[in-house]
Amino acid sequence: MTAHGPLPSLEEKYELPEEQLETFRRDGHVKLRGVLSPAELETYRPHLKRVVESHSAETHAMERKVAGHGKNWMFVNNLWTQDDITRHFIQSRRLARLAAELLGVEGVRLFRDQSYFKGPGGSNTPWHQDSRFMPLDTDKIITFWVPLTAITPAMAPMGYVTGSHQAGYLGTSNGDDASMDRFEEELSGKGFQIANYGSFDAGDIAAHWASTLHSSRTNTAPILREIIVIVYFADGARVAPEKPLEKLAPPSEFYANIIQRENRTTSLPGLKPGALAAGPMTPLVYSRSWDEHDARSPIP
Repeated sequence: MTAHGPLPSLEEKYELPEEQLETFRRDGHVKLRGVLSPAELETYRPHLKRVVESHSAETHAMERKVAGHGKNWMFVNNLWTQDDITRHFIQSRRLARLAAELLGVEGVRLFRDQSYFKGPGGSNTPWHQDSRFMPLDTDKIITFWVPLTAITPAMAPMGYVTGSHQAGYLGTSNGDDASMDRFEEELSGKGFQIANYGSFDAGDIAAHWASTLHSSRTNTAPILREIIVIVYFADGARVAPEKPLEKLAPPSEFYANIIQRENRTTSLPGLKPGALAAGPMTPLVYSRSWDEHDARSPIP
């Protein structure tokens, strides 16, 4: 229950258009309209925002890499662990089922969620591929970018390198404008195209493969950009060993290993390479069998 009354269930299926599924698998990213209703966001958003604001002093390796301190960001890792209302939103069957459909798998586990609240003047997010930081042996990993409000082009919507999910590891940029500009020029020289959806209505979300190169620029709007990121992976994946690095590897690669190590500690505590990536911090949030069971159950 909330001040607005009972929580919306977020159980109902989102009807994924076939052309959007094809776009996601071809391009590595897709914008999906109306996944959440304005009424659902109106109920959950105030609570989610309070949780972020009350825990935003926490920092993690990823956040230090993205923006350091004092860059007008609010990061909170694993919001779902804070209370039942937040868990209900993050672990909703509608979103998890959609992740499984896009990945083409029977079930998905939650790897982590995180707030990416970027205030006015909030700094750039460097170009990177999430998969480099993931201690998993599967490429069936997806990130949902979930705005809690409408988003305008000035509010730093995500940019994606189309087709990069099929191109292997492409490296990372630094976070300053000049470095990001050079990185984009190099990508263009290799024939890649950069896409940006610009605007989102309340309830729209974006999704990308963990191997899709992406970034966002400074929030030039006078208001806070409120984003929740949710990462899912295919049930049945195993813990991957840390990537070995040569002594002359660039500093960004050593830092990527630090982030991967921290992700392993946070999301896969106590699990060794080769073990099933299944534990209390990676709950199963959707299985196709659940829907099949519900369909067989008699209507009371």
